[in-house]
Amino acid sequence: MKNQIKLKSYITTSVIFFVLLILNACTTRKNLDYFSYPAFDSSHMFVYESYEVPIKVGDQLSFTLTSLKPEFAIPYILPPGKTLTVDEDGYIVYPQLGSIKAVGLTRPQLRNLMVSKLKVYLVDPVVFVDFVGFRITVMGEVSNQGTIQVPDGRINILEAIAQSGDITIYGRKDAVMVIREKNGVREFGYVNLLSHNFFTTPYFRLQQNDIIYVRSENKPPVSEQVIARKISFASTILGALTTITFLILTITRN
Repeated sequence: MKNQIKLKSYITTSVIFFVLLILNACTTRKNLDYFSYPAFDSSHMFVYESYEVPIKVGDQLSFTLTSLKPEFAIPYILPPGKTLTVDEDGYIVYPQLGSIKAVGLTRPQLRNLMVSKLKVYLVDPVVFVDFVGFRITVMGEVSNQGTIQVPDGRINILEAIAQSGDITIYGRKDAVMVIREKNGVREFGYVNLLSHNFFTTPYFRLQQNDIIYVRSENKPPVSEQVIARKISFASTILGALTTITFLILTITRN
């Protein structure tokens, strides 16, 4: 009877010890969620208006045009694949319409300007304007690094990170770097994705050719990760074997 009680006691102790080892081996580093700063009352927050990137010198634009009578719109339609580049003075030269100042305008504003000009020649003209070559590059601690094409020019830092497969567990969310060029000068900005206030930063809305770099935080080299996993697994097995051996020796002595 006493041996059975001791056996149950040793088995219980062994199981607890084994479970603790497993939990310790499986523990991962803490990865904070977005907006993880303390919550606050949002009843007085306002919704930001839809954002459109202004057209700049050097931007390439594509145009799709039609009207209620499509046959009359043919002379105004660009050849397939043809794009127009905003020149150094901020103008584009559109067939049949001549020079149009585009710099500083948004896509909807340029579209409305062209529609007003085309109304003289066409019935109910419809114009679509898109950016060509508008891209964002995401690098660092994300699941899928690479370049994202943005035809409408509307993308924010959260959308770019989401399209890159999100930040890995080793990425720092409190200091995401945005590299941006303005008038030939490169600037570096940082966005804290753990804060509720990062929507107001000038780097929340991305601009053409922005580079997002997610820094890593104490990420060990791959070889060290493999070694650490092997050591953890070996320690778990060794602990289990030690416990079982001790249990067997105790029972046999009694």
